Amino acid sequence: MANWASQHCEQVFVIRADRQFAGGDLPDLNVVALPARDLRAFLGGPGPAHTLPHNSYRKRVSGPLLRLRQSFPFLYLTDDGGPVYRRQAYQVAVRLIEEHGITTLFSSFRPWSDHLVARRLKQRYPHLHWIADFRDLHADPVRKDVWWPALQRWWARQIVAMADEVWGVSEGQVQYLRELHAGATVRRNRLFSLPPAITAPRTERFTIVYTGSLYESLQTIKPLVDAINTLVTRGEVRADDFELIYRGKDDGLWSEWTAGLHPNVHCNTRSYIAPAAAHKLQLEAQLLLLLTWSAPGYYGVLTAKLYDYLSTGRPILALVNGPDDPELRNIVEGSHAGRVYADERLPTDWLLGCYQQWQESKGCIPWSSDLKYMARYLEDQPVGTRSDYAEE
Repeated sequence: MANWASQHCEQVFVIRADRQFAGGDLPDLNVVALPARDLRAFLGGPGPAHTLPHNSYRKRVSGPLLRLRQSFPFLYLTDDGGPVYRRQAYQVAVRLIEEHGITTLFSSFRPWSDHLVARRLKQRYPHLHWIADFRDLHADPVRKDVWWPALQRWWARQIVAMADEVWGVSEGQVQYLRELHAGATVRRNRLFSLPPAITAPRTERFTIVYTGSLYESLQTIKPLVDAINTLVTRGEVRADDFELIYRGKDDGLWSEWTAGLHPNVHCNTRSYIAPAAAHKLQLEAQLLLLLTWSAPGYYGVLTAKLYDYLSTGRPILALVNGPDDPELRNIVEGSHAGRVYADERLPTDWLLGCYQQWQESKGCIPWSSDLKYMARYLEDQPVGTRSDYAEE
């Protein structure tokens, strides 16, 4: 959202915990980094438990505490930043508001700490136009990441009641956010640029690329593994033509998920690499793998990765662990950016068709997305009011 703010406001001030944000990443913003003395810091290490490698010691130790850490009333002490961060953030924000005449206040979950600071500021300065943004659901019915969900929803309603706008990233998410704030609206992650009219990188093997985090028990790669093995068994593809490439912190989990692949399929698995290198892998892939999840009445888990993939112009194979996700399907298939499969079903015909095209074109799959359709995701919807300053 910092990118949105920089486009809609003349000057942007960002207040964040020091481990969460590097001012050098967005040098045009005025960044105030404050120390975070919280449960995460006490447990050690700079990252949250859910961003730690699969089966790491700290994840095993801190993982069970997450539901407690993010639940009212414990979160007043255990949420990211903690009381010290919230107090200092409030003091800095007061100074900035009074010195620069700020009129727009933006806070994003998670953590709750930023919404708590924003609520206190709104109480002191009623003129502020407060936008409360949610990148995730705080009481997710599928992830079940809080204690006493009904209590958490009641508490959350009190916190965001004074917000002028509440944003969510998808229609599926906003239907739950409207239980907290009747005026919740969709503000999708932004597609920063359209891909070329046609892309056709050549590779020696039929490469399927996944970059980023994995979520055990939520995502599944089984349909892809089963489809490849079926095609190999039928003799319709050569196993050693296939290469599954993974780059991310959960290389151990990826190795477990791909253990059942035919032994001649190449598995190119490594841990974290720089974003620029990951983007290069995406641009050169024959297929980009997207893994997500859904449940009855629950859909629209639209991560930033989806928009990164769309911008490459390479075909996307999206596997939904659960019932069909109409919102994801509308974006991916409506843009002619790939195919979406749900309920652990991946018909072998589409994968085989891509493989055969790769063979016939001598190592590439020429792909053209519907750029006119995709262009609707370039710009986010405008906010209710435009202001000269924003504070995050």
